[in-house]
Amino acid sequence: MPNRTHARSIQVIKKITEGILAQFNIATLPIKIEEIAKKSGLYVTPYAFDDDISGVLVIEEKAATIGFNQNESRVRRRFTIAHEYAHYCLHKEESSVFMDKGFHALFRSKQSGMTEDTQVLEREANTFAAYILMPHEQLKQEIDKIDFDLGSDDDIKNLAKIFDVSAQAMYYRILNSGLFRF
Repeated sequence: MPNRTHARSIQVIKKITEGILAQFNIATLPIKIEEIAKKSGLYVTPYAFDDDISGVLVIEEKAATIGFNQNESRVRRRFTIAHEYAHYCLHKEESSVFMDKGFHALFRSKQSGMTEDTQVLEREANTFAAYILMPHEQLKQEIDKIDFDLGSDDDIKNLAKIFDVSAQAMYYRILNSGLFRF
C-alpha cells in the first residue's frame, strides 16, 4: 500500500459525491445508494455474514462486488453499501479487498490491521458515505424547512427518516456539516 501523506479533504469528498449524484441525475430522497452502485458497474448482494461483519468490497479484474450483512437493519445496510462504494470510488487502486468488521473496518493488504493509513481510508469512506446519503444541499433544505433544534432527538430522528439513515449517522453528519456554528 502506498504511504498516504494526507487525507482527502471533506471538500474534495463532497465534490466527488456531488459529481456522482449529478452524473446519475439523483436528487430525490432518500438517495438510492444500491442503484448508484449498480449503475457504476458494481454487483451488490446480501450475505449471511457473522454478526461482526457489516460488509465487504471485492475488486476483481473485470468486476467488483459489494456484499452486505443481510441481518443488519436497513439503515445500517445502506450505510455499509455507501461505505464500500466509497472504497471503490476512492481507494480501488490501493487494495482489492476491503472488509467492514464491526466497529473496526479492515483494509486487507500485505500489512493488515488498523494502521494510520488504514484509519485515513476508513475516515474517508465514512465521510463519503455520509455525504452521498445525506448530501449537503438536501440536508440544508430539509433543515431549513423546520424550526430545527440540534438538541431535539425528535428533529434528528425525523431528518434521519427522510434520508433513511440512523439517527446517530444524522447527528454526526449535522455536527460535521458546517451549517451550525458552535
